[in-house]
This record gives sequence, structure tokens and C-alpha cells, in this order.
Amino acid sequence: MPLLLSAFLALAASCGTDYKPLIDGPGTPALIPGSFVLAAVDGKVPPYKPPNSNVTFIAGDCVTTSETFTLNLTTATGTDDPVTAKASGFVLDVNAGSVIFQFAASATQAPVLITGNGFAVTYLGLTLLFERVG
Repeated sequence: MPLLLSAFLALAASCGTDYKPLIDGPGTPALIPGSFVLAAVDGKVPPYKPPNSNVTFIAGDCVTTSETFTLNLTTATGTDDPVTAKASGFVLDVNAGSVIFQFAASATQAPVLITGNGFAVTYLGLTLLFERVG
């Protein structure tokens, strides 16, 4: 499990696709609380195996409040059975349109760009796009 979580964190951000920022007004939290599902990894719909990797991203979800996040990511390595890794932490407001995810129990941070229907989190080389549920 620690290896999978490390792989998830190592693979979870990068490239960069131009996502339209959500414009919100003064006093509005930068990240609107809600439930989200993994819609794409580096622009590809799951299941997706990044080049030069033996990890396949199968599914994921994230629940946010204005202050915290809990992220679940289901992956499979090689022919192993799928495993779901869980990460949680704090949402640090930056400005309208973006925030930082501060992973609990570590100094690891990941930039989050808020889109019209969710957010994209970039971490260690991959961009994970999450879309709002409901």
C-alpha cells in the first residue's frame, strides 16, 4: 500500500492542459465543497496507463470542504488486483480560480486549478481532472 500511494503521488500531476478557471467573487471560497469523480488522467479517460509506467489508473473520487479534501484513487500495477489508495489533507486558499492541496502528515503540496465543473490537480508529473458529481 505505501508503494502504491507513493506511485500515485509520483504520477499524479504534470503536463498541463488549459482548463478554463472558475471565476468566483469576493468572499467565495476558491474551491466549492462537493463530491467529484476522476474524469481524466493527462487528458485520457480512465482506465489509463501513462507511458513508461506499469501503473494503470482505473477510477478515483474526491470529497472536498472549504478546508479539507479526501482523495481516493484506484490503480493496478501490472497484473496485480486493483488497490485503492487514500490521501487527505487541507485546502489552502490561494486566490479565485486556484488552491493548494496540503497532504496531511507531509510537506507535500499540489497545485489545484479550479475548472468550470471541477478541478485539475497536478502532482509529480500527471494532471488528474475531477468533475463534480450531481
